[in-house]
Amino acid sequence: MPGTAFRPEVHGFGFPNRFTNQIATLPSGDRIRTNGRCGGMAYAALDIFHAGRTAPDDDWSAAPRGVPPDDTPIAAFISKRLLDSYAQLSAVRFIAWTLLPSTRTLLFRGVDGWTAAEVPKLCASIDSGTPGVLGLVGAQRLPDVGRRNHQVVVFGYRRTTAGVQFDVYDNNAPRRTVTLDWTKGQSGIVASNRRTPWRGMFLHTYEPHPPPTALWRPARRVGAGGAGRGRMGP
Repeated sequence: MPGTAFRPEVHGFGFPNRFTNQIATLPSGDRIRTNGRCGGMAYAALDIFHAGRTAPDDDWSAAPRGVPPDDTPIAAFISKRLLDSYAQLSAVRFIAWTLLPSTRTLLFRGVDGWTAAEVPKLCASIDSGTPGVLGLVGAQRLPDVGRRNHQVVVFGYRRTTAGVQFDVYDNNAPRRTVTLDWTKGQSGIVASNRRTPWRGMFLHTYEPHPPPTALWRPARRVGAGGAGRGRMGP
């Protein structure tokens, strides 16, 4: 099975993606929010991988929503990397694919066709030993761009009789491997941790950024549970 050295249990974060953010307000008054900081967590996990480090294992279970508070170095870094993920030109696809139909029309290939064209790129990246950020599209209207689209780390794949199954680190499933099944000629991508198939997927632009050393300083205690079992990285 083609794969890379990225491992969710090593480079992924031990807390779930339960951050909340407001990205923008539309002229209609609708607010675009993200259900978490998936892009920031995907970028940050790859930054840790490229730095040759292990993700911090601080216990944030006693903190609100079980995630690092915004005034901590790790939350600040993830937030910054979330904004970096939206600053990429390929991020336009989150909006374009949301608004366009899944199947081919007279004017467009449709999300299904564009996804099929991305599969060889994903496989080629993994064949070269390079994990990547995978953009997943589930939204079908503009206000849902930040809530129903997603970003994960893709690090392995295997060919099946019907298509390709990809291994990903999904920050909604801390430190475990999630699979995405793409079947040639069929609509949608089936995820092992989700009932509703994703409409489409694409290789999102990513460039490594050195993670701050403050990520590996012992975290401050939060609440009675003592969410401060920090350790220094390797």
